[in-house]
Amino acid sequence: MTGAIRKRMAKKNGSAGYLTRPAWIATLAFGTGLVIVSTAAALASTGFQQGSQPAQSSSQSGDSQYPQLPEGSGKQTLIRVCGKCHSPTNVIANGQNRQGWEDTITKMAGLGAAGSDEDYTEILDYLTKSFPQVTSKTNMNKATAADIESQLGFSKKQAQDIVAYREKNGDFKSSDDLKKVPDLNIMEINSRRNRMTFQ
Repeated sequence: MTGAIRKRMAKKNGSAGYLTRPAWIATLAFGTGLVIVSTAAALASTGFQQGSQPAQSSSQSGDSQYPQLPEGSGKQTLIRVCGKCHSPTNVIANGQNRQGWEDTITKMAGLGAAGSDEDYTEILDYLTKSFPQVTSKTNMNKATAADIESQLGFSKKQAQDIVAYREKNGDFKSSDDLKKVPDLNIMEINSRRNRMTFQ
């Protein structure tokens, strides 16, 4: 955790430390209009240890599980630390400057994301380099499946399903129309809608 994040967490929590065990399981969408859905979960020590085992396996297979994320130092740390509470691909559609990412990491630490100082620094450096602030939006009525996958972070199948639905039913008028695409997660749409346009 960077010094700035540590100071914010110390001020918020009234101590110099930060949470090491998640008190909240959060589904968090980054960027403008953060959507945070958190569910209280009292985790027993044994339960938490058991729950961390799949995350370790997921980290080891991160390259195949999250091919949308660019390679680089900090990728596996992002998957390991952030993937316990939400999909790491949420970051793709919500580029920010360094200060924006630092604010987001601070919020996640406050929600119980567990990581070392080095972990948070690696994640911050990776996000700042890989997902800088952008102003362009993806036109959901013109974009190809490849565009939707690379620019918004949907899986290849999800992107193909979006295009197939559009070709069959006509142009989308809003993000609400996207929610009609079969097997498309509503939360994933909501987390990306500020990066979409419908023209």
